[in-house]
Parts: sequence; C-alpha cells; structure tokens
Amino acid sequence: MRGVAVRAFLPCLVLACFWVGTTLVAEGREGRRPVNEKTLLRPAPAELCALLDDPEQVRTMDGLRFMLEMSCGRLDSSVPIPGSPPGFSPGFSPGFPPGSSTRGVEGEVDVRVNDDTGGSERSQSETTIAKNEVTHTVCSAFNDLCELLCPDGGGGLIGFSRSTDDGATWDDRGAAGAESFGDPSIVWRRSDGFFYLSSLRSGGGAAVYRSTDDCQSFSLLAAPETLVADRGFLAVDNAPDSPHGGNLYLAYRGSSGIVARRSTDAGATWSSEVVLGSGQGAWPTVAANGDVFIAWLSFGPNHVVSVPVMRSTDGGVSFTAVTDVITDKTLPRDGAASVSCKTNALNGGIRYLPTPQLATTDDGALHAVTSYDPDGPGTGDVVDVFYRRSTDSGATWSPEVRLHDDATDRDQYFPTLAANGNTLQATWYDRRLDPENLLQDTFRSISTDGGLSWGPNERLSDVSTAIEFDPGALPCYHGDYDQGLVTEDRATIAQWSDDRNTDEAADVFTETGEASSVFQDGFESGDTSAWQ
Repeated sequence: MRGVAVRAFLPCLVLACFWVGTTLVAEGREGRRPVNEKTLLRPAPAELCALLDDPEQVRTMDGLRFMLEMSCGRLDSSVPIPGSPPGFSPGFSPGFPPGSSTRGVEGEVDVRVNDDTGGSERSQSETTIAKNEVTHTVCSAFNDLCELLCPDGGGGLIGFSRSTDDGATWDDRGAAGAESFGDPSIVWRRSDGFFYLSSLRSGGGAAVYRSTDDCQSFSLLAAPETLVADRGFLAVDNAPDSPHGGNLYLAYRGSSGIVARRSTDAGATWSSEVVLGSGQGAWPTVAANGDVFIAWLSFGPNHVVSVPVMRSTDGGVSFTAVTDVITDKTLPRDGAASVSCKTNALNGGIRYLPTPQLATTDDGALHAVTSYDPDGPGTGDVVDVFYRRSTDSGATWSPEVRLHDDATDRDQYFPTLAANGNTLQATWYDRRLDPENLLQDTFRSISTDGGLSWGPNERLSDVSTAIEFDPGALPCYHGDYDQGLVTEDRATIAQWSDDRNTDEAADVFTETGEASSVFQDGFESGDTSAWQ
C-alpha cells in the first residue's frame, strides 16, 4: 500500500480504499469511483465513519457526507438515486427543453467562470467570491468535481478562478488544494492583502488555505478542526476602526454543534471552539465596529425551523444570543422528492437545506435572508425567500419582506445576500417561468438605502435550465449555497451555477452590474409594500 497513511485502528480493509496503478479508488456498494492521482484522500477515523449509520445525522449533513462516503469507502450506501417512488421523476420539465426561454437583464451577459479540465462532464457548484480592494482582483471558488475525479484534474474538490476586470472575463486557475473536500468559503483580508479560503478536509476536519499572489495559487495554511467539521464559512474583520481588525472567524457544524473559532495571527493558529448551539449552516459576518454575528439553521419537531443569531463584542472570545431572525417556520420540502432523496428536497429531487445568510452595512444595520414554506405543509408555496433588517444589533427585527414578486406558487430558493456601504444585493434561484415548477433561473433585487426599500426583481440568467445531476456526486445534490458580491464602488456581481450546457453538468456563471441601474421605469422608490 502506498499513498495513504492508514491508522492502526482503521485498517484499509475497513475503508475499502486502495491504489490501482496511479489512481486512488474508493469502493462502495455501487462500485468504484476513481479519484485522480493528485487528490490526497485521507482515511477517516472509525468514529467519523460511524456517523453514516445514523439516518438523522445523514439527513442534516452537508459536504461532510460526501467526504465521509469517499474517505470511508461507503459511496452512496444510504440514499438511492432519485427515481422512486413511482411517478417521481427529477430533471427535465415536459415541453421545456434545456436552455429554453429568453435572455436575462438587457445588455448583460452571463459569464462562465470555470473551464473544465479536458472538457470532462463534471459539475461545479457551491460558489463563493471575494474582491481585493487594492488590486481589484476578484477571486471565485467552488466545488469542482473535475478537479477531484477527472484524470487531468488538479486534486481535491475545490477549484477557483480569477478575474482582473471585475468579472467581465475569468481565468480558471485549477485546484485549490489536494486535500480540500468541498464547502468552500473565501474572504480577502485587508491587513495583508491576501485571500483566505476555508474548506472541509479529506479524512475529517477543516482546512484554511491562503493565496499570497492575488488569487493565482493557494497553499495550505492551517487545520482549525481535525475531526468533525461540516458547512464551514469564513468571515474577516476589515473594518478600519475595529478594535479587532484583521481577525478571521470560522463558523461550522462540529461534534459539539454549531461552533466558532477565531484567528488573531492571519490564520496561522486558531482558538479553541466556542459552542453556539445546535443545527446546521452557520453564516458569520462582521460589523463596522468589530462585532461578530453568526446565524444558522435550527431544527425543531414536526418539520419546523428557526434561525438563531449570536453576537460577540470581544472579537470572538465569547458570544451571547440575540433575537432569532425567524422562529418555528415550516421547513421547505416536496413530499415525493423528500421521500425519494431520504432528506429534505424540493421538486425535481434537489436536496434542500434552507440556511440563512447575514450581512452588515455602514449604517450599523444587520441584515438577513431566509427561506421557508410560508403556507405550511401541503398547500400553496413550498419555498419563498425573505429579508429582514435589525438596527439594534439583532435585539429586534423589522417586519419581513418577501423578496420576490412572483404571484404563483412556484419555488424560490437558496437566497444570497451581499453588502458594501449601504448597498445590498439579494439573489435566488427562481422557477416562476416554468408552469411545471422544474426549470430554474436566477433572479435578484437591489437595495441602495440599507434595506429600507428594494428594487424590482431582475432575471439574471440568460436561459431557463433543467436540473442535471452529476453521477459523481451524491444523489439529489445540486449545490447547497452561493455567494454574491457588492464591491467598494457599488458594482454588483451575482454568482450561481446552472446546467445550460447540456453536454456537461452544472457550470458557474456571474453577471455584473451597477446597483443604480436597477432603479428605473418608475421603480426609483424601490417600494416593496405590494409584495407582501
């Protein structure tokens, strides 16, 4: 055996992982899935692999599940490919061929971010983005199954791309790290001008990578967590007047629940974890005064969810609870899809975890987007996207605004939220154009007054696309989040993935714009009162 360091208490016989020639292979009940020779696939310890035997744990896993099934040699062992029960058929909508419908925002073109190595049909998803405000380089990272599985892939599950013209063109830079294993999150740190990227780490835990050459390459910097980590996200304190300037914060689901760690030395070392609560999908943000806020999804009985928020005023040393963004809302789930996927899923077989996103603006306000079923199970809409703001650090929240103006009961899901100055951009996937509620587009809305009002909905995607599942990914997986960007000069960059290239799986796209351009044709006020 070569290439895999096997722990004494976890022999490779248990892992069912081995080398064939120069290709590492993980073997499960459905056969072999080769990992290219540049990928460092670490064996997971037995206590981590045992999590796959707990259906409740599996149901709420994000990227952790894929990593474990690979590192534990148990690929696709617990959830079938969508297709049952009878009558449930994911994917194409009858009468709507892939790539159908018309252009998105007039004058704007969707720009492809990734370039598959060797042209292989592998998916890219779960996008994250940040900008160097000195050089103006934009850095995008994403799950990239080609880097993991393609023979010419660079190794690991995360790819990244670089733009030096504010997203007008992109240069795919390949793999971020040989042991990266999904759930990417990227920030730019003003204190040193470097990009930092967090991810899951093969075999268990979380890794942080750093780029010191303006998003041309990344190198492994630290492993803040060495055992259980799922759906981690980074935040950085770039506020000029913050007493904690330069701090990095990582929030994720660990063995103790939702936890946070901080680094005060540019990511070289990380604090012990601070336990915040239970749930999934933590999302941190930092206010102009250095306060740290972390929201996440909390599960209740009978398919209800809440979004708790914690606040730190001492640079992440301690946290206290503020008011929930939402409490006891109905979990979005299509009945047939959820039965088939054995997890919460939307129509078409997309697994769905309605995690929140937070942002802060220069006026001191805290902002949140959420998604839930507004009508309760079995009636009306299954999932809509909502916005709320707080002007007192989360003590109270404004009445919620339904961000989309779709009058049908079709799905809106996976909302994003980005801010700079007092400008906010919210985006989401949207099925309003398909009567069958299967084809998806990407829409957005802009606020230029700190969330007091919102502009009209804009369709960003140039085409409506069907859902295609990459056979190299877990069943029902089509990404779990995206991230957009508002730059220092109020330009906006929306980012998402879709399946318009029918000879391939999902690709990453961006569309740029100016925030002021959306307030036109009588919508200058951005009045959203009619959307309720």
